[in-house]
Amino acid sequence: MHYNADTLDDYLHGALGPERDAVIHAHLEACSACRALYDEAATVRDWLRAAAQAEEREFPSMIRARVWERVRVIQATPSFADRLRALWRPMVAVPVAAVLAVFVYVGVPHAGPPPTGVAATYLLEEHAAVASDNPLADRGLIVPASVVGGQPTGLMDASDTATSSGQ
Repeated sequence: MHYNADTLDDYLHGALGPERDAVIHAHLEACSACRALYDEAATVRDWLRAAAQAEEREFPSMIRARVWERVRVIQATPSFADRLRALWRPMVAVPVAAVLAVFVYVGVPHAGPPPTGVAATYLLEEHAAVASDNPLADRGLIVPASVVGGQPTGLMDASDTATSSGQ
């Protein structure tokens, strides 16, 4: 088995894990073909480093002096107005954030309470199904509204149960 150039480049740059690194190191000791690829990649790396170092130039002294001057000005102690502004930022930001949070909580419409009542249609149909299983039972016949042809609403309010229980 031989390693490709990408894997050897990763090994050369230290981008592999320790286990994989040790396996490739042992393989390079035994395989001359992979060792030749590795040496070639190492030569290219060294050549590129040498070329980059040869082209390094000295930073012009005038620019260096102006940069250091700006750094010293920036590092100077802040003025009273700057300190006051830095103090007021959190003193203003925290109340504004609190007001926004309250506005979002109060201003966003929440889902109202669920409708009061019972899903009476379901209960009646369930009772009718149980009653139809045992037609000889001593129960009154309950016919759901969906069978009679009425317009069921699906919910029965407390006032509906009071009128039906009074009948």
